[in-house]
Amino acid sequence: MHRPGTQVAELRRDDRWWSASWGGTSVRLRDSLGMRYLAELVAAPGIERHTLDLIDGVEGVGTAGVPDRRALGHAGEVLDGRARTAYRHRIEALRSDIDDTMSDGRLEAAEALQGELDQLVAQLARAFGLGGRNRVAASAAERARLNVTRALRAALARLDEAVPGAGVALDRRVRTGLYCAYEPADDDPVRWIVQS
Repeated sequence: MHRPGTQVAELRRDDRWWSASWGGTSVRLRDSLGMRYLAELVAAPGIERHTLDLIDGVEGVGTAGVPDRRALGHAGEVLDGRARTAYRHRIEALRSDIDDTMSDGRLEAAEALQGELDQLVAQLARAFGLGGRNRVAASAAERARLNVTRALRAALARLDEAVPGAGVALDRRVRTGLYCAYEPADDDPVRWIVQS
């Protein structure tokens, strides 16, 4: 249910095109995976969808010659326990060396050590997810997350360019990640719907 004063924006698919309508303006956008993922989310506001579910819903499951994405698994943790320990020891040593070189007034040496420390921290950040959980290498779910997020962001950018006010409202309410959702708020000035 829409509150009074809320404007409705609409997505409608017509073969290889999408029509986006809002405020008396209607534009056509070329069909893409991102537009299809977006339509799946907008059609079910407030419902979280796993990226693999979005892909399966849009591209189909079990098409000939395509392996089941969920059965692909992963290649293990990006960093094992020994590697984490080695990183931790090197980071502690670098911090100590930076402090020593700074107190000796050797700024160039401290900057070089800080550069190495920054690289190690960046590598660790790529190896861990939310809450410090280990990321896994070659994960089908992680590849799906990246691809769906890119496709959704591209589709949202196209919509924002085509229908600026409504596109911005939609972009604020689409959450991407391993689980994606369209989460409109009750006080949103624009509410998106999908017409079949």
